[in-house]
Amino acid sequence: MLGHFDECESVPDFKYCLASFNLSGEIPELPIPLLYGLCVPRECSDYDVYQLGIDTETLLPGGRKLPLETVMCTEYPHHPFTWQFALTVTFFSALFIVVVVSSLYHAWYHSPACHPRAFIPLDEQCTLGGEESTVNGTNDGQDEDVKMDDPKSLHAQRRLQESGGSTMNKLLFSFALPRNLPKLLSTESSEGSIDCLHGIRVISMLWVILGHVFSIMIMVPLFNPLTGTSWLSRYGFMTVANALFSVDSFFVLSGLLVTYLTLKAMKRRNGRIPWRWFYFHRYWRLTPALAVITLFWLFIMPYLGHGPLAQSYGNRGPCQKYWWTNILYINNFYPTKGESGCMPWLWYLANDMQFFAISPLILIPLYHIPWLGLCLIALLCLASCAVTGTLVGVNSFGVTIMEALAPSGDPNEKSFSDVVYFKPYCRITPYLVGMVLGYIIHKYQKMSIKMRWPIAVLGWIVACGVGYTCIYCVYGNYNGHVWGVAASAVYEALCRFAWGAALCWIIFACHYGYGGWVNSLLSYGGWAPLSRLTYCAYLMHPVIMFMYMTHMGTATYMSLALFAFYFAGISLVSYGCAAIFSLMVEFPLVSLEKLFLPRA
Repeated sequence: MLGHFDECESVPDFKYCLASFNLSGEIPELPIPLLYGLCVPRECSDYDVYQLGIDTETLLPGGRKLPLETVMCTEYPHHPFTWQFALTVTFFSALFIVVVVSSLYHAWYHSPACHPRAFIPLDEQCTLGGEESTVNGTNDGQDEDVKMDDPKSLHAQRRLQESGGSTMNKLLFSFALPRNLPKLLSTESSEGSIDCLHGIRVISMLWVILGHVFSIMIMVPLFNPLTGTSWLSRYGFMTVANALFSVDSFFVLSGLLVTYLTLKAMKRRNGRIPWRWFYFHRYWRLTPALAVITLFWLFIMPYLGHGPLAQSYGNRGPCQKYWWTNILYINNFYPTKGESGCMPWLWYLANDMQFFAISPLILIPLYHIPWLGLCLIALLCLASCAVTGTLVGVNSFGVTIMEALAPSGDPNEKSFSDVVYFKPYCRITPYLVGMVLGYIIHKYQKMSIKMRWPIAVLGWIVACGVGYTCIYCVYGNYNGHVWGVAASAVYEALCRFAWGAALCWIIFACHYGYGGWVNSLLSYGGWAPLSRLTYCAYLMHPVIMFMYMTHMGTATYMSLALFAFYFAGISLVSYGCAAIFSLMVEFPLVSLEKLFLPRA
């Protein structure tokens, strides 16, 4: 019931307004408002239209009256241009210029015009035909003669030229596309890497996008809003309904890598780690990219929409107030109601950073006294399961996706997301299971664990069965067979631990040679470039979805085919934007860290 936005805007001295009505009393299972478009004189304010009211008794069958919640009228520009907008545009323009200049300078510096002799092709013996000649090489601004018939000297000089030589050159080259693009597109794996993680990371990210596309689709204006909820009664659609487990997959990977890499570094350093750089590296790795996306979301995005939803979706009131909670990684605790925060999908980063912050309390005993570290992990897992089950039971939460999506309209009402889903003490179990696997992979070298094939097959059967159960056992709850409070509490207490354990078996089997075709698929080199884009794709894909919604001109007819097209299109655009963002922000910042700071 959005009306005709463009027709209204074409009428002189009129403007479009969008009224929102509360439907929770009429259709409890559909946690979205009823939107109604109005065309009013331009002199009318939002408050004027709200005071005027709308007679819903003539709009709805049975003469039912609905409470009017909000009215928002379209203005041009949607929000006043501020100095923050100008500063943000200047920042992005400067960043673009730096990348272009750096790329051009990198191309010139590595061209024959700059180093004509050093880039003469070598023959198979790495000599230039036996002639002795010299060129002037550059080493941090100092000239030295390098004999061209000395392969070691020549290779040293070429490595120096390729790295950029002086610190200033290395600083500029950090932003150069010819330097960063090959790193992004490389399919090579380093020694000691866990190759199957690339495939798992990409598939999990696509699963996250799939779940978000569905949750967004059922919340936008639709001609057939109950169709999406009816899909949840289909057995095959449980993969979409339980896409929430994709986040637990990332917790497993995070715990695994933190443990594996840190224990390996502790072994090289005889158990000593510079913990201040340990924490700084993590904060530097995550925060600058997050801050740049926040700038775009706050000060650029509100001006990009055009349509009936652009004015309301461009409202950044909560974000203006709570943006700082994101960069401090406390947004899963404050504000206390998640939907009132800034960029609500960032709750995952807060949990991950909090898990990382306490990880040394486990890693230190795990390295020096392994049994003590493993016992600590077991106790934390038991405590998390107990707390989660208790919270679900006390608050009588269910296990369906509608529980997680439903906002709590009453300020005093507790939602599943705020009490359980966003909280680290309820989400830490897959991270802890990943830490156990990280310890095992650190302790036992690749191919050093031997199993009989019946044991390996049994492990695969159990892991697949556990994962299948986590996703599909709640099917009855969508078809009228709703579990009781006790069953829901047990499921929520154990499902994330079980999912983490099942995924850890897949990684374990693939890494130690018992993965077969699954390992061949997950370890395929083509996953690597997409895997490097995971973090930026995670930050970007909700922005892309909201940008699409701000350009919706009318209600959408929901269908499975359209859902598939939305998923494919948003995934493609998200990864494309992630590649640009990664090359301009993430890769340069990693290079700058290596240039100026010691490695933890």
